[in-house]
Amino acid sequence: MTGFNLRNYQKSDLETLLALFNGTIQAINKKDYTPQQIEQWVQLTPDYEKWHAKLDTNYTVVAQNRMQILGFGSISDSGKLDYLYVGKEWIGYGVGKLIANDLIAHAFKAGAKEITVYSSITAKPFFESLGFESKEQKINYRNGVLLMNYLMVYRKDNE
Repeated sequence: MTGFNLRNYQKSDLETLLALFNGTIQAINKKDYTPQQIEQWVQLTPDYEKWHAKLDTNYTVVAQNRMQILGFGSISDSGKLDYLYVGKEWIGYGVGKLIANDLIAHAFKAGAKEITVYSSITAKPFFESLGFESKEQKINYRNGVLLMNYLMVYRKDNE
């Protein structure tokens, strides 16, 4: 699919990005996570200032089609990929790959030696398709609820 582009994050995007974040988790990740796990993951009462500070501090891009936001991603200059979410209706159209490739290129240009991400079970095959390698399964607890993810690493020599 063509007809979408990337632009830099703006504070006015925040509510839309959080709605996309929650909607994608609730619709897509439910195949790999229990309702209790989803409930701990989503941000129904987010701290908007905390979210904005994190997105604004990192390199954050928004994918859009005309005026509709399709997805977003955020990475630190040191290569820690924090967020990569695509709206549930846009998964499979290359939006995630476009965002990921842009984030990876930015981090390497900024001097990162590798890219790391804590991937959900659901996103693990996507990151593997980009050349990320799974290094470690991580078990976390949020309010007593187990949340599992994977530490994945991408190096320039993976290209």
